[in-house]
Amino acid sequence: MDRSHKREFVYAIRDYPLGCGTHFNAAPFYLPPQRSNKNPRNGDVLRLKQEPEFHDHVVAAPRPKGICFKQEPPFRSSYQDRVVAALLKAKGACSKQEAAFRNPDHQHDPREKVLEVLRVFKDVFKQLDRDKQARRGGDLFEATARIDIKTQAVLEKMGKQVNTEKRIGQVPGIQVGDEFQYKTELRLIGLHFKTMCGIDYMKIGDVKLATSIVASKGYGYNDKIDSDVVVYTGEGGNVISRGKITEDQKLVKGNLALANSMTHRSEVRVIRGEESWDRKGKRYVYDGLYLVDKYWLEKEARGTTVYKFKLCRIPGQPPLT
Repeated sequence: MDRSHKREFVYAIRDYPLGCGTHFNAAPFYLPPQRSNKNPRNGDVLRLKQEPEFHDHVVAAPRPKGICFKQEPPFRSSYQDRVVAALLKAKGACSKQEAAFRNPDHQHDPREKVLEVLRVFKDVFKQLDRDKQARRGGDLFEATARIDIKTQAVLEKMGKQVNTEKRIGQVPGIQVGDEFQYKTELRLIGLHFKTMCGIDYMKIGDVKLATSIVASKGYGYNDKIDSDVVVYTGEGGNVISRGKITEDQKLVKGNLALANSMTHRSEVRVIRGEESWDRKGKRYVYDGLYLVDKYWLEKEARGTTVYKFKLCRIPGQPPLT
């Protein structure tokens, strides 16, 4: 045999595509660095290529291109998903119940859809409240700060909201006298979408029309709410901000929408914000449909000019509570 042509030894590992075999430990297939093996046939010493050290890592065979595999589940679900899963586990929900829990449209009655969203809101809020108190050592005041915003995000990710398109007039499933604790609830049921603004509006053609307002006493606005008449202070001008320079309000955005609603005799939903019974927060009560009767400019005590809108309740609705 010609020793000038030495036979090479090849060490091979059979790689199976993912799903066609099992994961394996690569460590037994690699020899230690610089280890020498003696060829039993010719006595030559083969120096193997140095391989990196492995410490019992589990590796998977590479996926060949052009082959489609079943999508693997994510390694870790989001925090919102874990909250939903915890709620379902606590309720002992089966698969059909879980589908109904995640999809409000399984109910045909608009009223039941709204009530279901509000029930889920309370459940998720309580779960997030417990989690936050545990993280902050049980400080109730700090623990409940802005949990309603996080709850809103969870429900929107679940698709747990109804009446998702803005509209003029009555909203299906909502009745006069309905009470809410947070503005985020108003958004999730389609009653008032702007959680940081008192005037909500939409554009029809080239005209902005108000859809709803949240009228509140105090907070520097001095809204006046009687049985069937509301005098509402317009938005803008930093009239309630402390430490900021106030300025005159302008007839733009929500203020312009309310003025247009007067011109076009367009209905406006009114939500009354007031102090809760226990005086630990606010509550929001839906008072029904109103029409803008007139508006004017008025000078405040601090010298700035604000818009005032008079809204009158449309007759024939259920009495206010």
